[in-house]
Amino acid sequence: MEKHVLVTGAGGFIGLNTVKEYVSAGWHVFALVHKNIPDELKNMTNVEIIQGDVTSESFVTGLNLEVDVVAHIAGLASDIGSDKIFRKINFEPIKYLSKIPKNKIVYVSSSDVYGIKDFENADEKTPLCEYPKNPYPHYKILSENWLRENCQHYVIIRPAAVWGEGDKTLENRFIDFLKTSPFIIHFGKWKGSNRWPLANVKNVAKTIVAVSEFDDYDSQAITIIDPEKTTIDEYYRKLAKKYFPEKSFKSITLPMWTGKFIGFISSLLGKLSRNLAFDPTYYAVHHVSSNLDFSSDKMLEVIKKYENK
Repeated sequence: MEKHVLVTGAGGFIGLNTVKEYVSAGWHVFALVHKNIPDELKNMTNVEIIQGDVTSESFVTGLNLEVDVVAHIAGLASDIGSDKIFRKINFEPIKYLSKIPKNKIVYVSSSDVYGIKDFENADEKTPLCEYPKNPYPHYKILSENWLRENCQHYVIIRPAAVWGEGDKTLENRFIDFLKTSPFIIHFGKWKGSNRWPLANVKNVAKTIVAVSEFDDYDSQAITIIDPEKTTIDEYYRKLAKKYFPEKSFKSITLPMWTGKFIGFISSLLGKLSRNLAFDPTYYAVHHVSSNLDFSSDKMLEVIKKYENK
């Protein structure tokens, strides 16, 4: 019997790849897109596109759908922004979506909920950050807690830094920096040897679909991170080799306090200008200067089960 899923954020990078994986697995997909509908999505079979705003309670509750799974991927992933906007986009919709008749919610959170500090092979039992310094992980944590308190059947997916073919967010930030800098700049004690927590979008999509098909992981969280460990310096150099093969970059390390100062000024300018992004933000400096080392064991277990079904 054909299963049905509502995918929010279906026009985004993670959402589009997840829709592909659901279709490949034989699901019928209701693809919720806010504004721009990718041509690739328009041409997919077994996909019904719904255009609307997931932050509107009246719209979501008026969808008149009954599905097996709601895969909630839509959200605002940013270093800066007003608390009000983050709450509206990253917290309130989970309440509206829970009212749709379904068997399970698969919620895409973030590995940032663990906090931005040095980790070593941390896993899903690692406590969440008690006092997040950024509204993005703050409202992801609130959404996770809301699910635990109000839903019986749910799975939480915590991707690290998502990358892959078609990514126009993560790579572009690093590329824009390399365009203007003659150096690869690191801050603090790690000097670029800290792990950069990459999560291939295909692993994210496979895990979302896998936990939709199996009930073994209900009421659990799964961290998505590639098993191959890549340092932040290695990541910079891979991008440099790919996009700037004619340039030679030397790595330099500055004291952490200089990174914090630069990040503070950048974040302040970003908040004041609203429509302009300045890098590196205060949050980003901590991100690229911390050893974000998480275990991929649970993710690999889920994907193996899915691929062997």
